[in-house]
Amino acid sequence: MDEVPVQYFQSIIAIQLAVTGALLFQIRYFVPRGESDDEDDLPDPRLRLAIAIVLGATLFGSLEAILHGGDRTAAAAVMIGLAISLLPILLRVLPPLRRVAATSQRRPNVAVTIVGMVAFVILVAGAVILLQA
Repeated sequence: MDEVPVQYFQSIIAIQLAVTGALLFQIRYFVPRGESDDEDDLPDPRLRLAIAIVLGATLFGSLEAILHGGDRTAAAAVMIGLAISLLPILLRVLPPLRRVAATSQRRPNVAVTIVGMVAFVILVAGAVILLQA
């Protein structure tokens, strides 16, 4: 397989660090339990673990690919890791999918969220396919 330039993996690391900064502070990742006024606002510990695994795997996967001359498979893997780490930010920006608590009716802009998520998946799939070509 062809080697992917080191700059690609360096770019993934730079983007991942920016995403990490935005994501972790947005979801109040670093606020310890017991020190928050609203405990329900803090992320679930399983979500914290999943985020740490995805961020760590993407970062260390990129570093490993730089060290050993990453191929297209490694490039696709870190691209997917980056896309997964962008999902929580994207879901916070798009209108919520949950129903209105008082009326139990769907919110009017649910279609925007669904179209946005489908477009994001298509965009990532296209990028992965282009990396493999």
